[in-house]
Amino acid sequence: MHGHQHHPTTPVSDAAFIIKRGKKRGNYTCGRCGLPKKGHKCPFSKSYVGFCTPVSTADGAGSVDDSAIATLNSAYEAAAGNLADASPQWVACPVPVARRRRALSFDDVGVDEEELESDWIHPELDLETGKLPDFCLWEVLRRLPPAGLLSAARVSRRWRETTRRVWRAAEELRLRVPAKAQIGFVGSVLQKCPGLVKLSLRMERDFDATMLACVAFSCPELQSLEIFTSDSAVNWISGDELSRFVAEKRFLTSLKMEGCCNLGGFIFSSSSLSTLWLSGLHSLSKMVFDCPNLKEISLDFSRQENDSTDITTVVDALGRSCPKLQNIQIASVRLSHAAVLVLTAANLRELRMLSLLLGSEITDASVAAIASSFPNLELLDLSGSSISDSGIGMICNIFPETLSKLLLALCPNITSSGIQFAAAQLPLLELMDCGMTICDSNSEKSADEEESDNELQKTPKSKLHHIYQKLIIKHSRLKKLSLWGCSGLDALYLNCPRLNDLNLNSCRNLHPERLLLQCPNLESVHASDCQDMLIETLETQVYHDCLAVETHFPSKRLPDGSKRVGVPYPYNPEPSDDDKKRRRVAKRRCAVIVTS
Repeated sequence: MHGHQHHPTTPVSDAAFIIKRGKKRGNYTCGRCGLPKKGHKCPFSKSYVGFCTPVSTADGAGSVDDSAIATLNSAYEAAAGNLADASPQWVACPVPVARRRRALSFDDVGVDEEELESDWIHPELDLETGKLPDFCLWEVLRRLPPAGLLSAARVSRRWRETTRRVWRAAEELRLRVPAKAQIGFVGSVLQKCPGLVKLSLRMERDFDATMLACVAFSCPELQSLEIFTSDSAVNWISGDELSRFVAEKRFLTSLKMEGCCNLGGFIFSSSSLSTLWLSGLHSLSKMVFDCPNLKEISLDFSRQENDSTDITTVVDALGRSCPKLQNIQIASVRLSHAAVLVLTAANLRELRMLSLLLGSEITDASVAAIASSFPNLELLDLSGSSISDSGIGMICNIFPETLSKLLLALCPNITSSGIQFAAAQLPLLELMDCGMTICDSNSEKSADEEESDNELQKTPKSKLHHIYQKLIIKHSRLKKLSLWGCSGLDALYLNCPRLNDLNLNSCRNLHPERLLLQCPNLESVHASDCQDMLIETLETQVYHDCLAVETHFPSKRLPDGSKRVGVPYPYNPEPSDDDKKRRRVAKRRCAVIVTS
């Protein structure tokens, strides 16, 4: 017999209906609570009667006696065909889930809490449909790039609604604009993000003021704008159009733009702008700054000979109208000692970083003016200048307690003695760049050095040193040292315990027998365009340092108390915390990087 069949008009209890559906075979999750079966003890077993809820009965009675309470086991018996005799009045149900704090908060992406409340579901999977919970789907989609979000919106209606919420909650967007993309593509993406605060565009196509108008219309609360260009893209934005954009964006605090070769001139007036980066500048007729809160500025001019920009006028405008400047970087072949004197005459008491690049007319007298006007500098970059060891001596006398980064690349008048003196007299130094300082004019130039060949030829007082030199540096805080292109260096001795990055690219005349590195924390050594024997010596020395750390076992005194011997880790029953830290450090390997 197939058992008793219910009449269609006979009311069936909810528990019996749920149980009668049965459980899908082949499932590795618990049929009662939905958790994995392996190592699982279900809280809704036969002995669990803590929380119960009434169910409808055949006669429609809504209340029963407490003695009539039955567990889930009786419900299974009732489903087997005994409803007439043992119909369950009460069925055990899961414990109501209290409101818990989400493991991944949505506060960092600016989602409206009321909107999440309406869409919140139980954080367990739906066993019947297999749908991903909303919060899991949210976390997956918010990590996709813009192109992935556009594709995900076409999957289903639910995914489309979730992607809309992701777009609306976005505060930062990095977007690459392909060469074949139209301006409408950027507009359609930006309109999805009304709360955008930071925008970074990578342009692979030509663009003009239409792009600025699209950004201004779609992002009313924009605070940071970055526009980077590829080699094939051309920036056609003029100075008047960029000035109008800066004046209209009241919340704009940071503006970085590449390829500004068509500006011609500009007048920036903004009370909120604090960071300004412009590169590719060429032949500017006027530059007016009305930015009282500007703290960081970077102006990179083109290397063309026909550049007619008056750098002295530019520096004078900065010093007069931007009293809060802390970081200044100007790269131009037209930098001169007169421009340095104008800058030092300004009252820039908060200046901490000064970078004047490719100024072949900057001499030791310029260093003296800088040292007397800005005694609190933490970074000084005079790469491409004509300073000598005397200028380094003035730097060391004025900035021994503040300077932590010194960059003197492309300064051919500097010798190894000046570099050693700087390392000895600047105790807080953490970064030093002396690339292309100790050069050999008879050696062949590599591809990396060809770019700086023109600047060296323009230096009227450059004296290339034909005699090979040695360099000895002992410093307790130095972390990065760059000696790229020092073809006149034949001996190097380093004792820097904290050094983690060393650049020896194109050091062709450095002898392997005259190389000694005592840098236990070294992580990377760049040795492109070097001798094969030198590369093998570097690998041997850095591997020896790592091996010395690994074989440093803790010492233990013998039972008779005569002497101490090294105890390997496998025989050390209870390693201390220091031993565990030492083993973690021993896993590090220094990489010798050689690129073809």
